[in-house]
Order: sequence, then structure tokens, then C-alpha cells
Amino acid sequence: MKKENIVVCDEDEAYVEAFCAYLAGQLKDLEICSFTEKEAFLEDEKSYDLGILSREFLEVSEFACKDNMAEKMYLCDEEIAPEYEHLPMIYKYQSMDIVVEMLLRRRRKKMLLQPPGDGKAGGRMIGIFSPISHELQLPYALAVCQICREQGSVLFLDLEEFGVLPEFLEIQGGEESRTILDLLYLLEGENQRQADFKSHVRQYMGIDYVLPFADPEEMGKILPRQWQRLFAAALGAGYDTVVVLFGRVCQGFWELGGLCQEFLVLSKPGDYYQRSLRSFMGQAKGLLGGSSLRLMQLPMSAASLTEGTYRLEELVQGNLGLYVRRQMEDQLQLGYSQRDSPKAPQKRVERLNTVRRGNAYGAG
Repeated sequence: MKKENIVVCDEDEAYVEAFCAYLAGQLKDLEICSFTEKEAFLEDEKSYDLGILSREFLEVSEFACKDNMAEKMYLCDEEIAPEYEHLPMIYKYQSMDIVVEMLLRRRRKKMLLQPPGDGKAGGRMIGIFSPISHELQLPYALAVCQICREQGSVLFLDLEEFGVLPEFLEIQGGEESRTILDLLYLLEGENQRQADFKSHVRQYMGIDYVLPFADPEEMGKILPRQWQRLFAAALGAGYDTVVVLFGRVCQGFWELGGLCQEFLVLSKPGDYYQRSLRSFMGQAKGLLGGSSLRLMQLPMSAASLTEGTYRLEELVQGNLGLYVRRQMEDQLQLGYSQRDSPKAPQKRVERLNTVRRGNAYGAG
């Protein structure tokens, strides 16, 4: 395995020394570099797979437009800078076991999503979960699939413990049907390399999907490594996007959620719902990482729909679909980069000099 290059940056020399020593002792195939002075950090031209940076170094990196780190994590203290909350956070002086687990989970995610052997780029995964079991979570997930379908092929995996998709599509239990359980069994067998993934796939509104579990108890027995094998097989089947609607009984829920590039948390207004949401988000920020975690409020309700009028296609293509599209555009678009600011210095030397003078782009 290729060694991973990590850079750790903080002005507290004693902390950085202890932090790096612990990581070096716990993680294999790792090269660690550290900086406690901004000047030396700015002059460094080496490329890194991951940067673990305090707020001061994140600011310097941003102003100087340093692009020598493939990913960044925010090394934060008691005061969390809101402008960096979107980054995965490592809290100073938290248990180092948690830090090591975060880095190991990141490695597993990279291995799962690495390009297949034919050299094509791997797809992306979007996870959706509602701590309150929002009554519109299924059509919401399908609306996300519809939006992603405009950019390429999409596979939808419904991992709700009581999936109702077959009910809405009027798929009878006696019909010839292959479920996610059947696919998992096939991937577990001796001939898993020859497993025909597409033979288990159906289609609805242009979206590929596999029938969900019929028995939540069976779903609860599936091990995390088996879920990971399923996700890897889905990406290996050539899909540009895999959308996963998570339920509550998946073993290794946090680890699986951490494999998603985007993890959408679906909630709605109301004191009870918001308390449930805060409880979930408090754990999720540390276990899933801020870079993938997105809070998606859905104030709509199905309460006004009379019996027999809850129709998936109408919901996906109606107001709900339009709302989800606007929400996805607002929350998942790339942010405005300071590098693109009209007043931002364009040349690297000019940017470095600007930082050293202590000026922010566009100031004064």
C-alpha cells in the first residue's frame, strides 16, 4: 500500500509533537510532516494527501490559495470558527482513539471509492437519513435521484427497515423478484467476481433500483463488511451516483454513512423534531465528518393528502421535486472561492506577499 502523506499544523509545539508521535505509533504506511510556524508552512511546496490544520493555518492556506493538500481537516479548540464548520473536525484534546478511528474510516472510504481496474473514475455516493422518519423521505430520495440522473446513471438503494417502494409500485410478493438480500448473498459466494449485478436491477422513472428487504430482522444481520461489499459492487457496476436511503437497523451505520461523499439529514420544523435532530447531529458531526454532512429541512407534510393520493411520481415531479431541486442547488453547489475574487492576487508570489502583510483579499 502506498504511504499516505499527512501534514499537521498548529502553533502549539508540544501538542503537535505529541499528536504526531501518537499517530505514527498507531497507523501504518504513514508519513507525517508538521509545522508550528506560518512562514515555514507558506514556503513548503510538498504535496499532501491530508492536512490537519488549526484555524490560523487554515486562514493562511486560504489566503495564499495553497492547493498542495488533497483534503483538509479542521483542528479546533473550544471556539469553533463558523467559516470552517463544513470541514471534518478534530477536537483538540479529545480521545486520540476517536481521531485514529476517523482516519481509518477515511482510508476505508478511499479504498471503496477508488477507480476500478479499467481506469475509469469511480462514482459518488449520497446517503439520506431522517432521524424523525419523515413521511416524505422516500419521494425526497427519488427526487434526489432524478436530479443526479441529469448528470449520469443512478442506482437507488432503499435500506429502510420497512421499505414501502414495492407497495407503491404494486409489486406483488409472488412475482419473480430479486432483492438486496439476494444480491448480498450472491456477492458473498465463491463466484462473487462473476456476480451479475445488473440482473437484480429494476427501473422506475429512469432510475435503477434493487428491491428492498422484505424482513427487517434479516437486514439487521448483515455485517458492515457485507454492506461495504454491496456499495463497492454498485460503484463497480459503472453507476455515476449511488443514492442510499438509510433506515435504522443497518449494522455499522456510522461507518457506512462515512463512506458517502454527501450525507443528507432530513428533518422538519417543530420543537420535538428539532430536539431529535440536535441529538443526532451532535453525534454525526464527530462520526461522519463535517465535509459530507448536510442538514436538509423539509417543511412539507403528507398530512393533507387524503387516502389513496400519496403517489410517488406526482410528488417527485410536483412541488416536492421543485423544492428538492432548489435545495440541492443551494446547499450542494461549490462555494464562491476567494481565489476567483476580482481583487484576489493571481500570482503565487503576489498571494504569499499579501498574506505576509496580513491583508485579506478584497480588504481596504
